[in-house]
Amino acid sequence: MFRLLVVAACLAISVHAYSDGAPKAACRDLTPQHGAKLQVTKPPYSISGPSHVRSDQKLTLTLGGDEFLGFMIQARDGQNRVVGQFQVVDSVHSQTLDCSGKDDTITHLSAQKGKPLTGITFDWIPPAGYKGNVKFMATVVQTGFVYWVGRVTKDIDVE
Repeated sequence: MFRLLVVAACLAISVHAYSDGAPKAACRDLTPQHGAKLQVTKPPYSISGPSHVRSDQKLTLTLGGDEFLGFMIQARDGQNRVVGQFQVVDSVHSQTLDCSGKDDTITHLSAQKGKPLTGITFDWIPPAGYKGNVKFMATVVQTGFVYWVGRVTKDIDVE
């Protein structure tokens, strides 16, 4: 019985550990530090919004689909470098994170079991003068042990 309680406590700690957003350790490869196996099936999530933006405009996108508890999103150029800056639209459920630069990543805030999200809207601003393709890559955490790493994507042309 004691072993069962110890295991349950460890599982609860690992799931709750990142309820306030993704850790900086996840910046490089978008992998949650939950210690569970990532999903390889098609994710039940997508990023919706325009497929192009001018370099002097901000872009509004939405991550949506099935219910989820956490997320981490970056925009990457053709050389896999993180580019641009995010602006929070929903300050109750999202926040920016400085990975390679200021506000270059957006993640969840105050994830709570029993209060999942079904969508999150965010703004992204391209780097000044940038032209080319950008791929938005999202990791979405459905539960502490079910998540998709970088498999939710959207290509955007910056003109």
